[in-house]
Amino acid sequence: MNVILVISDTVRASYCGCYGSTWVDTPNIDALARESVLMENYYTASFPTGPMRKDTQSGRFTFPYAAWRDERPEGETVLAEWLAAAGAATAWIGDTTNSKQYLHGYEHLQYIGSEGANLASVPERVELPADLRKLRGPESWAMRIARNALAWDGEEDRSCARTMRAAHRWLENRAADPRPFFLCVDTFDPHEPWDPPQYYIERYDPGYTGQKLMEPAYEPAGYATSREILHMRRRYAAKLTMVDRWLGYLLDGVRRMGLRETTAILFTSDHGFYHGEHGLIGKVELGRDNKLTRRWPLYETIAHPPLLLCVPGIEGGKRLDAFCQPPDLAPTILELMGVEKPDRIQGASLAPLLRGEREANRHWAVSSCTCATDALVRAPSMYRTREWLYVYGGDEWASELYNLEIDPAETYDTIKSERRKAQELHDAYLGFLESVAAPANVLDARREFCPTPRAVPPGSVTI
Repeated sequence: MNVILVISDTVRASYCGCYGSTWVDTPNIDALARESVLMENYYTASFPTGPMRKDTQSGRFTFPYAAWRDERPEGETVLAEWLAAAGAATAWIGDTTNSKQYLHGYEHLQYIGSEGANLASVPERVELPADLRKLRGPESWAMRIARNALAWDGEEDRSCARTMRAAHRWLENRAADPRPFFLCVDTFDPHEPWDPPQYYIERYDPGYTGQKLMEPAYEPAGYATSREILHMRRRYAAKLTMVDRWLGYLLDGVRRMGLRETTAILFTSDHGFYHGEHGLIGKVELGRDNKLTRRWPLYETIAHPPLLLCVPGIEGGKRLDAFCQPPDLAPTILELMGVEKPDRIQGASLAPLLRGEREANRHWAVSSCTCATDALVRAPSMYRTREWLYVYGGDEWASELYNLEIDPAETYDTIKSERRKAQELHDAYLGFLESVAAPANVLDARREFCPTPRAVPPGSVTI
């Protein structure tokens, strides 16, 4: 069997029609869902963008021991290497090079640029779309974003469009190759900046003339008005609709080439985005110099991306509520392609769940920024079950507990009244860290329940 894995950055599951959205237009994602098994409880593990790719390519929970830009540990092999050793053709095509140190082994590796074709003709200084204070800084960053938004040569010049077209070409050009293939298509869209063609924006917010937070400041949301936040959400929806169009282009090509009956298609994302929910905008807190100052909890809004698995021979249109996470993707792909799972993999294949042979691999999900900084600053981590969300606050946030049965929006912290339950979940979180052989210093740093936050040394926070 062949496998195509499509990763589309920063897709909030709740904005897709197949996950319940009633106002965002995602017809191609929704059509794929009707042919797929939809995973209702898919959560990010290592956060954010780059670490998720590490989890996906290695089949491991990498946040206990690796930060975003760390080199791949010695002896840690990855998905393309295993598949190539089994005789499969492998290709990675994308417009984001996050965690490229985990892309070893791909036979075809193609990076699609992220600058508009007309950038050279755009003046060095242009009008910013909003007050600088409301945009991700510094000014040089905001100016670069604003210039590039004016540089696109039509919709087909956008990074997502170029990436999907390149993936389509790769499929066309390998028609004579008899080997099974694995194609990873990785687009940064609909990640900010939210700068799709204006006709997409007009579908959601016609005639808007206010501040345009196309790449907003990563801070608590008080700096933006409610109308600006609404427009920001609509700009995001507009870009997601554009991504949906180009995903449809690729999927149509798969059908036209006669690959649908022999090719599994997996569609997913790394995380969502806070568009004002929980009083936050962004993914982490950044200073005006664009340097990381604090990491936030990963509530449902940002921790729950979509996962669709369209597999030949598996009935589509089903929904499974089993917990799963990015480390499960590699073993799933290996099993679908008939390749033995290496011992180092920590994730579990979803194939038995798809076939109805098993109801669940686990009954929880753990999401976290890296623990590699624990000697200086402990990041928040989340331990989630069907009934509870436990937030281990570390040094950057208070520990919290949410009863999801009565508070699915995660707005009322019950840790003071449910301290025993929180302690139980904290112990389960430590048990997870032990099960994945987290470094001893990480376990020791996190054993204390409801820890007293330590002072955070300047420059010590990373992802």
